[in-house]
Amino acid sequence: METSAAPALKKILVVDDDKTVTTTLDGLLSSHGYTVLVAYDGLDGMVQVRKNVPDLIILDIMMPEINGYDVCSNLKFDEKFKHIPIIVLTSREQELDSRVGRLMGIDYMQKPIDSKLLLGKIQNILK
Repeated sequence: METSAAPALKKILVVDDDKTVTTTLDGLLSSHGYTVLVAYDGLDGMVQVRKNVPDLIILDIMMPEINGYDVCSNLKFDEKFKHIPIIVLTSREQELDSRVGRLMGIDYMQKPIDSKLLLGKIQNILK
């Protein structure tokens, strides 16, 4: 009798201090077959990455402890974690944000969340 292993679920870490956002994303992503890890500030996000390396990070910018820019730079300059794709989810609309993100290899999306657009971006990144 031959058994085949089920494909491993992709892990997505959601880092946002807004519990409504994390709950919404957890429900959306879980319903589409992703394993969701949650952190409520940048410091907790950094701890989560080191404990359980995710396949993708969805990251807010304006957070307590460590902001999203600092999380990005810490991860992108660390050999162990620089490969992890990051989608920054922000309510900020400044052009500088997206330019800095592109230079660091980070995708940007505006809040409020467009679930179809977000899911499409995630599927494209993780394929």
